[in-house]
Amino acid sequence: MARFRDKRKKHAIGKRGLIICEGETEENYFKGLITQDKHKRKFQAIDVSIFKPKDHSPVGLVNEAKRQLNKAKRERNSYNFVWVVFDKDGHAKVPEAFEIARTNIPEIKIAFTAPCFEFFILLHFEKTTKPFRKCDAVISQIKNKWLPHYEKATNIFDEMYEFKDVGYSNSEWVQERAKVDLNDGKRVYNLSAYSNIHEIIDYLYSLV
Repeated sequence: MARFRDKRKKHAIGKRGLIICEGETEENYFKGLITQDKHKRKFQAIDVSIFKPKDHSPVGLVNEAKRQLNKAKRERNSYNFVWVVFDKDGHAKVPEAFEIARTNIPEIKIAFTAPCFEFFILLHFEKTTKPFRKCDAVISQIKNKWLPHYEKATNIFDEMYEFKDVGYSNSEWVQERAKVDLNDGKRVYNLSAYSNIHEIIDYLYSLV
């Protein structure tokens, strides 16, 4: 389990943060991370919430993050950080969402998976960059090989916890493998297999 923590730096406790997700699977995962008994006191100022824009677009999620940032600033209770978690999964306006987040002040961080968040779940059990065309194919792989009872939007964090180091390491590996394409000018949302979920995990555990 040491692999999960070996690169993290210590930061001041008490940072207020917001993680906005598009689905219950993501919400369950991150709530599971921040409510572990040994960390929940230090993470008590972090809110994980689902927001479903009317058009179901990542742009809607990023705009909600902007709204929440502005609201908190007006109330003089600003967030120290905001992350938005979404996936490729056939969404429109993904490039616009990245650009809005990048140019916002402060910058809104994005945790992104392709084709869907279930790809990160799969990485807890195997190292792969298989180009799944649809999320249903990823879910089938999870069910057929690893978790027969898995269903989207269920809470399986406790079952996955023992594999968290593998999931983190494999997500990091996938991102490293993507560097060749990214250096050639592709964007992460052009890739068929991608995850940087380890970055948000790395950030959260740097606060411990």
